[in-house]
Amino acid sequence: MLSITKSLRVRLPGVSPAAIGGTLATRLLATGMSFAAGVIAARALGVEGRATFAVMISVPSVLSIVTVLGVDNANARFAGTSHTAFRQIVRWSLVFSMISGSALAGLWLLLAHLWPPVLLGVPYWLALLVAAMCPVSLLTTLLGMAELGRGRVAMYNLLSTVPAAGYLLGVCGLSAAGSLTPTSCFLSVLAGQLVCATMLLIASTTRVHADGEPVAARTFGSFALRSYLPNLIHYGMLRLDVPVIQTLAGATAVAVYAVALPLAEGLLLLSTTVALVMFPAVTSGAVDARAAAKIARTVFVAAATTAVVAAAAAPLLIPAVYGQPYSGAVPVIWAMLPGLVLFSAARSVQPYLAAAGLLRPVITGTVIGAVVNIALLVALTPHHGAVGAGAADSAGYLVFAVLLVLGVRRAVRARRRHRAEYTGDEAPARVPAGRLSVKAVGDLWRAACSRLGKPVLADRALMIRAGLLTVTGVGCLATVFSPALSAAGAAGAAMLVVVVLALIPEVGLCVLGAAIPLSQSDLGNWLITPSVLVALMLVCLLGRVIAGLGIARPKPLSVLITVGTVGYMVTTSVLIGDADPMAADKWQYLLLMCAPLMLLPLVAEPGRALDRALLVFCGGSVVVALVDIVRIGSVFAAKSSLAAADTAVLAITQEGAANHNAAGALFVMAAAVLLRRYPTVRGRLLRLATGAGVVVLALGVAYSLSRAAYLAGIAVIVLYAARRSLRGVLATSVGAACLLPLLPAAIAARFDSILGGAPDVNSAVRLDLWSSALRMFEAHPALGVGYLNFAHQLPAYYQATGDYEVMLLQFPLLHFAHNTYLTVLSQTGLVGTLGIGSLVVFGLRRAWRATRTGDPAGEAALLAMVGAGVCSLFGEVLLVPPLLAGLMLIVLATKPAPADRPVAVAR
Repeated sequence: MLSITKSLRVRLPGVSPAAIGGTLATRLLATGMSFAAGVIAARALGVEGRATFAVMISVPSVLSIVTVLGVDNANARFAGTSHTAFRQIVRWSLVFSMISGSALAGLWLLLAHLWPPVLLGVPYWLALLVAAMCPVSLLTTLLGMAELGRGRVAMYNLLSTVPAAGYLLGVCGLSAAGSLTPTSCFLSVLAGQLVCATMLLIASTTRVHADGEPVAARTFGSFALRSYLPNLIHYGMLRLDVPVIQTLAGATAVAVYAVALPLAEGLLLLSTTVALVMFPAVTSGAVDARAAAKIARTVFVAAATTAVVAAAAAPLLIPAVYGQPYSGAVPVIWAMLPGLVLFSAARSVQPYLAAAGLLRPVITGTVIGAVVNIALLVALTPHHGAVGAGAADSAGYLVFAVLLVLGVRRAVRARRRHRAEYTGDEAPARVPAGRLSVKAVGDLWRAACSRLGKPVLADRALMIRAGLLTVTGVGCLATVFSPALSAAGAAGAAMLVVVVLALIPEVGLCVLGAAIPLSQSDLGNWLITPSVLVALMLVCLLGRVIAGLGIARPKPLSVLITVGTVGYMVTTSVLIGDADPMAADKWQYLLLMCAPLMLLPLVAEPGRALDRALLVFCGGSVVVALVDIVRIGSVFAAKSSLAAADTAVLAITQEGAANHNAAGALFVMAAAVLLRRYPTVRGRLLRLATGAGVVVLALGVAYSLSRAAYLAGIAVIVLYAARRSLRGVLATSVGAACLLPLLPAAIAARFDSILGGAPDVNSAVRLDLWSSALRMFEAHPALGVGYLNFAHQLPAYYQATGDYEVMLLQFPLLHFAHNTYLTVLSQTGLVGTLGIGSLVVFGLRRAWRATRTGDPAGEAALLAMVGAGVCSLFGEVLLVPPLLAGLMLIVLATKPAPADRPVAVAR
């Protein structure tokens, strides 16, 4: 036993193994009691009842974490300075918990009264009980951290078990009496919290330190706010999943996730315990940089070992303990484990970083990890339920750990270079260990890291290998035990790709450029979804941060208009119209549509990297065009007996075929880029390849059978030729006239339908949709009917004027007016049209200015915008997220021209 204790003291320098062991034991005891109570409740309540109870207990926890504002960390930091400061902190905690906890709970109830979906399925009278628990839960947290901060670890450990004990006793008693319901279960939890708060108030009357100076409110508040954001986001990455899953996947997925959540949180017990005990030690100077690195390595090894045991035992324990209906929680646990292992190690050094003043890597890693988590949560949960949510959590934790390591490494190198500038007597003196202070911790960090071999904290390669091995191991284990975990396996592979792309930013941007055309192909539209494209944008942003490039800085006015327009679209989508505002598909499409507007200006800026990405985009479009030409040509050959017009319709309505209008618009934009670059290409081979690409894309436009793309292609060619000479216009016209007879009859028939004749059924329906959109605008000119509310409002405004059966129309599927301009006008009104129009004007102005300076990218952007604008007259190609992303990349590649730069004349 003595040898074990000695070994632990070596591996956990500066902290007491007994304190860690006691805190861990009480947390395990509390977790065990909560686990036992949860098992009893799950078996008695069933899946639906367990889901309701999970939402009821998660709301107070979430609201308490949101309203704590870092006061819990500040209590732990300053409660041990003097008894005067502790009494001051207790008074502040009482007032703060009553005001802050009650205010946010009251706001939740007010919103629920105005908008019932905020209740997440909880009846309003039960929501009153939930709101009453918020100040109590906040008070127990604040007083408990104050006790821990003044060194009463044993008292803190004892009282932290009271809520769990009350929960278990209440559930057992209610189960024995046969009156176990979600309401009675929640009342038992509330009773445990009230008892714990009372005991903490009694314990606060005990004097531990002598009287001294009070804590300055400014110092206290500053420390609280600086430590608030990382803890808030870390907690939310697990707890906020419950209401999100409830919204996107339903109650069954919530019940499964709620079973997996305690086991996943159990893996964080060690790192959380170490952080709690370590925090006062860091502030007192007992733990330095070397000790923090050694503690992180120890926690990482322990977490990895525990994760392997948990992954192997989960398939046996979950069905045996909870019952077979909850066996779906096993793949959820497997999906969570990889990120949790690395997060445990990173979490262990966070108290040291906070005390040493290295908060930037913590905040950066936390924010970007949370963004990745939310994006993947929205993308994966509707399709894969709780498993997708678990994979999203794991990815967010993995990103946080990697960014924390890289950020700390960069900060340490910068401080080391700063130290090297000192010479002779100017070098900072080393502070003795006995008089180590928080102010000196940052200086000691430089000296300590220079002597470390390859610790986990400072070795990026080791952390990445560990993460990849963890992902691979859990993925293999999941494949053996559960073939149903294909979603989690795919997410694990996706995390491998994310790590590689994030470490090489240029590759990430090129992959994004290739994914855009692939998403519009028959083979790739199921693989490269809009969700995947948004994830790639986030990876590009992540890569820029890791590489130290920062984020691109668009003009403040454009940022303001973009944020305002996106916010307006979200608001009108939710608050205007009678459609379900919480529909999962509606929210998902809205977020995916707005993501390119918000993310691409931050990751794409003029330069070689974006130029390469555009070349990849054009090359991918050429490949997709070749595939489409072969596919459509085979249909023409197989159906040669049919009429030309019927053959064309059959070709574009094949099962599994991509949207021909979107594909045609894609080919037009890519052709515009290559057409303008052709004169500037050097080398015969490259020039020949560029010219061949333009020809293939032109044929792709023809074989797309999109009449809007035909008109857009003509507009692009005419504009390009008109900017050169009249001879170019004449040559273009003659060449096009000579090529028309060589086209297949089906393509010629599509051209003929543009030039004249009676409109077909599709054209008649489109005209009626346009008139319906205008009627919507007349009825709601200012705000419109609400973004994505067009289909719900359409039956009230639709008037058929063509020769077709209205009963055959599927109104719920007609989300747009088949005209981007009328869609924006009818759904967002004059306000939204002004915002979106301003963004279009910004793009045109940027492209035109770049064109006047002779920048080839400027004219390419101008041609692409004209082509997309013509396509928008007959469809919603720019409301397709991949096409919007492609056009934005083309526009962002232009170099903004200074006002005083000489204007070059285009030739």
